[in-house]
Amino acid sequence: MYNNRISLTGNLTKNPEYKNIQDRDLVHFRIAVNENVGSNKEETIYMDIDGWGGHASYAKNVELSKGDRVMITGRLRQKNWERDGIKRTDVTVVPRTFSKLVKPYKSN
Repeated sequence: MYNNRISLTGNLTKNPEYKNIQDRDLVHFRIAVNENVGSNKEETIYMDIDGWGGHASYAKNVELSKGDRVMITGRLRQKNWERDGIKRTDVTVVPRTFSKLVKPYKSN
C-alpha cells in the first residue's frame, strides 16, 4: 500500500526537457491541472514532473510536446534547500505510471 499517492490529468505547459544525470535519463516537464471549484469558476495548479529511465524513454517515443494531455499516477517528492539565507521548498511528482492522452477520432 502506498501512503504517498497522487493522480493528475493535465496539459504540458511547454516542451519537455531531457537530461542524462549519472547515466540515468530524466524527463522534466510541467503540467497545468484545471479543476472546477464552483459554478463557472475554475482553478489551475501547476505541477512539475520528473520521470526517470523508462519514463524518459516513453516521453521521447510518444513525442510529448507543449499542450499534450497526460494522465499521471505517482508520488510527491519534497526538496528543501536554502539560498541567500532563505529556506525554500519544492514539490515535484515522480511518476509510477503516465500516459499521453489522445483525443478520439471523429469521422465526418
